[in-house]
Formats: sequence, structure tokens, C-alpha cells
Amino acid sequence: MKLAAALTIGLAAVVSAKVSTEACSMLISKQIVNLYQSGFLGSYTGQCEKDDSGSGYASGYISFTTANGDALEVIKMFSQSANYTGVFDKYIDTLQKYAESGSGSTEGLDGYCDAWLEASSDLNFYPAQIAVANALYMNPSIQYAGKLKVEYAVSRAVLYDTAIVNGAGDDSDGLGGLIQATNAQFTKKATGDSGRTLSINGVKVDEMIWLSKFLDVRLSKNGAGDK
Repeated sequence: MKLAAALTIGLAAVVSAKVSTEACSMLISKQIVNLYQSGFLGSYTGQCEKDDSGSGYASGYISFTTANGDALEVIKMFSQSANYTGVFDKYIDTLQKYAESGSGSTEGLDGYCDAWLEASSDLNFYPAQIAVANALYMNPSIQYAGKLKVEYAVSRAVLYDTAIVNGAGDDSDGLGGLIQATNAQFTKKATGDSGRTLSINGVKVDEMIWLSKFLDVRLSKNGAGDK
């Protein structure tokens, strides 16, 4: 499911209400991102498929990939759990090589998706995915949300999803860089109807106007496949 469609559903559910707690905000954010990534509100941890964008295999509830190394981080954490059977051991060296080079190749990974599905039956596999997703993507996106002082869960969900798709760094393509590029667009007051106002470059900007501009900036970086 594309981001725009997922956000349409998410907006209908949450944009009219302010988030009351951090835990509630995180939960709704995760559900919106799950909807975008897999088409389900819940977490489908066993999915695995070859990624059309050239990122190798994409697997797990936020589509951890073999090219950027987050799938390897999940596997490393999972391998430390009790009763680990070694299901991924034969792939470690290849995954390490691809993670270091950013390669989207799947050569040497025959049966990888079968191994991922097998691992999903282990109760320790889900916590490993959650821990890596939180460390690499959720926690950094929460920090950015705090700096911006965005309040709606849909805004936080977009920041979280962008961290997953673009990385959470400050480079021009990363979450931090996209936020900076968005903020640079606002030099005067931007009034809206969301009921939430941000302070951007010393001027008042409606949160939903900011979010819309952020999505435009993200789309300009990621291309039409990001819709």
C-alpha cells in the first residue's frame, strides 16, 4: 500500500484528535506505518520478498532489507536469543558483505525467505525486530518530533516511516536533511485548520501545512514510487 493511501486512512482516524500520551502516539504511528509497509495494522513479522527497488530481500514488519543492513541487525540480535537454532548462520557472511557495500544482490541467499518465515515461529524473533526498528528508526524519529513539537500521531508516523525509507541521518536524503529542507520553505506565517501550530524559523506554521510540505519534499527526493 502506498504512503498516500495509508495516510488517507490514518488521517481519518487520528488527525481530529490530539495525542494524549507518548505511548498512544507511538502505537498509532506504528499502526499507520504497518498499514503502509504491509497492508495490515498489526505486525506481520514473517513476510519476505525480493525488493523491486533493488534493496535485496525485504522482510519483517517494516521491510528490513539485506542491502542496508537492518535485516542483518535483526538476525544478529535474534541469534543471541535462547534456543536459537542457527537458521540464519549460513547467510551471515554474505549479509555482512552486502550490508557493508549496500548491494541489492541476492546471490548466495537462496532459501533466505524460507529461513525468515521459519524464524517467525520463534517467539524471540518479534522482539528482535521491534528492538532494531526502535533503535534505528522509531527513537530517532521521536527525537525529531520532539524538536519540531509535532503533536499529531499522523505527523509522527510520517517521520517514522521516512526514517525507515530514507534513514534517520542528517544527510540531504535522510530524515534530518528532509526536515531542514522543509523548514527552509517557511519564511512567513502559514495558517491552517488543524488546531496545532508549530514554530518554524520563528514563524507560526500549521502542523498539517508543514506535514504536507514535508511530504512534497520527500517525494521530490524519492521519486514517483514514494506516492
